[in-house]
This record gives sequence, structure tokens and C-alpha cells, in this order.
Amino acid sequence: MHERVLIVDDEPNIAKSFSDLLGDQGYTTDIATTLADALAACRDRTYDLILLDLSFPKGSGLDLLRADVLAAATVVLVVSGQSDIPTALEAVRLGAVDYLEKPVGPERLLASVRTALLLAQARRQQVLFSEELASQARMVGESPSMKKLVRDIHQAAASDASVLLTGENGTGKELVAARLHLESRRRDRPLVKVNCPGIPETLFESELFGHRKGAFTGAIRDYPGKFVMADGGTIFLDEIGDLPLPCQAKLLRVVETGEVETLGETAGGVVDVRVICATNQDLNSLVAQRRFRQDLFFRISVLPIRLPSLSERRDDIPLLIGEFLRQFDPSGSTSLSPDAIGLLCAQSYPGNVRQLKNVIERLTILHRGRTISAADLGLSPRPGGGDERHSPPEPVSLALHMERCERQIIEQTLRSCRGNISEAARILRIDRANLSRKARKYHLTME
Repeated sequence: MHERVLIVDDEPNIAKSFSDLLGDQGYTTDIATTLADALAACRDRTYDLILLDLSFPKGSGLDLLRADVLAAATVVLVVSGQSDIPTALEAVRLGAVDYLEKPVGPERLLASVRTALLLAQARRQQVLFSEELASQARMVGESPSMKKLVRDIHQAAASDASVLLTGENGTGKELVAARLHLESRRRDRPLVKVNCPGIPETLFESELFGHRKGAFTGAIRDYPGKFVMADGGTIFLDEIGDLPLPCQAKLLRVVETGEVETLGETAGGVVDVRVICATNQDLNSLVAQRRFRQDLFFRISVLPIRLPSLSERRDDIPLLIGEFLRQFDPSGSTSLSPDAIGLLCAQSYPGNVRQLKNVIERLTILHRGRTISAADLGLSPRPGGGDERHSPPEPVSLALHMERCERQIIEQTLRSCRGNISEAARILRIDRANLSRKARKYHLTME
């Protein structure tokens, strides 16, 4: 066992007896006999569980609960001789998971500790999941179309209504689904992702709604199904336009009512799930062709959100390049010269952000640890960006693209450094005087 427990009690004999009992079970323990020692211990180290007394000569154990020193996954179990109900309720309100009255027997204490540590483990997993999800779902961009997308996400996240994400391949629909979940009231519950084309039609019901052992050949154990796994949280149905019609009919019922019929079980269940769907297809056209159910379309598209293509947000390309460089080389030893960035900004990206990300990943592998020049890219300038649907009416020169990219990179860096020209120069790896001239040229604010 690696769980670490902090025992906070002003009676040394009680604290030591608790420590010996937990130590015999394999737990690592620390002891604090004053609130000051407890606060210092929590600042220096992360604990899975705290056994907290409430009565101290100076202050109350509640002060530790009120202090902003506990890790997000830490669980507090109050063990105290102070047994009045208002104090117990206040301890629970401040985050304690249980309240044991002294004297407490060894078996009762150990049972409560085991239960509390299971909760701590679940909290750790949720914290790791949330951190990973938040990192994956970081929104990068300052273009008008990106700002509109962020506003749409904020508005949709406040509701439990179904969301339909549309846009070209590679625009980041899975990322937006994760962002919607993180900004919703369901952020502490599961986000379950389903790739609709990857599920054979014959296994659709089993995969989404679950089955009992023996429900069909090969069902060797119970399986809850994706909707039950997402209960209380969000389910993301990617590429829903590829679902066969029979599967659409089965999906409609659960989307409308929340009722899930598990294979091999006579009684159905009800789930509370927020549904987010995504597609790169025109569902209106599929409805007209009778390849997609109109009633299902209406149910899943209460809040439609369209994701812009990269050609609609070209001003974000330098920011995206910087983000991907940080992802693929956190050391910061790999960079792109301004002319290389300008050339990348001038390219066509039919694969959208995903294609640009792949390009930067390849460059960091091939040219790791140095500044990549335009000659290293092996590309030809493509004024206007290539995509005729979104090309500007007049050709735009490579020099102008480079100037726009340079301005945006400098502006973004100065903003992140709060106008500190020396810090920005260090990050951009140019001398301070040169950066000052460029900032004045582009009318950018600096210290």
C-alpha cells in the first residue's frame, strides 16, 4: 500500500495508537498534534486521508477544513469527542466524508478508513482524468470565427440540451465535445466517447445499452453499455451520420426518454446523460435522401454548433504552430523561423487543424533542437491559401503573410508576458532592441 494518512490530534497517545493501528495495515502515517503542524504538513505533502480531531487548545479542526491547503483528492475523516450535531453538520459541509465519535473501536476505524481511501482513489482518478481532458481540450485561437465558437460553447455548456457538432474533418469536433463537458455541471462525471462507424450493426445494442451474461453467444460476462457508463455525465457519439437506419431507431428511444433496455434483462433502466453528436456530413441532405431519421435529427440538434475550417481562421495558424511545438518539444529547443511560419501560413490545409498538427509533429522529429527555416519545409509559396471557397479576392503575397504572422506572434508573446519586452525577447530568442523596433512598427503595447 502507498496511501499516506495524516493523523491530527492534540492527544499524543491517541494519535500514536491510531498510527500504530494503521501502520500494521500497511499505511504510511504522519502525526500532527497542533493545527499549525497540520497546516504545515498539508502544505509540504499530499495526503490521501486525514484523520481529524476538532478540539484543540488554540482553534478548531474546522479551521483546517476551511484553509486552502488540501489537495483536491484528499479525503477528511473526522474522529472527535466533540459530538454536537451542528459541529458535525458544519464539518460535512466543509468537506468531511464521515464523522466518528470517540472512543472509536479499531474495527470501526479501519472500516471507515478503507471506505474513505476508496473514495480518495476515485477522486485521484477523476482529477487525473480532468487534468488530461483539460489539457487535450485547450482552445487555441483569437480569430473572429474562433471567438464565436468559444461563445457558442459557453452558451451550450450551461444547458443539458443535445448538441450537434458539424464541420469538416480535422476541425476538432472531439476537442469541442470535451470542452462542452468540462464547462458543464457534469464535469465531475464521466465523458464516454463512441465512434459510431466502429461498432458493427449486430453489436450496436449490446455496445450502447449493455447485456447480461448469457444474453447471446459470446456474452460471457455482464456489460453495462456506454449509456450506463455515462450516467450522470456526457456521451459523445462521433460520426453519427454513418449510423445505419435500424441503429438510429434504437438510439432514438434512449435519446428521447433516457430509457435503456439491456439485452437479457426484462426490466429497463433510466439514465441521466447529456448527448453530444458530431458529423462531417450534411444531415439535412441525408434526411431528404431518407438515409437519416428526421425525428432523430431533431432530437440531437437542439443546439447546433458549426466548427470553422482552418481556412476560415488563418490568423490562428501562428498560435497553433506555437501550441503544437510546445506539445511535441516541451524543452523549447525546436523553433520555426519567421519565414518558415509565413510559408506555413500560406499553405492550403484540406485536413484542417489535424493536418497542421501532423506537419509540426513531423518537423519536430526531423529537425529537433534547432530553428527550422523555410528551406527545410520543402514547400512552395501558395498565395491566398489554396482553397478557392475561402480565398481572398486579391492575391496576398508571402511577405504580407509573414508580416501578419510575425505581428501576431509578437502580440501574443507580449500579452502573455504582460508587456514585459525583456521577457518576450527571451522567449522569442531575439535581442531586446530588435523586438522593441518591431513592437513599435506594429503599434503594440510594451513596458
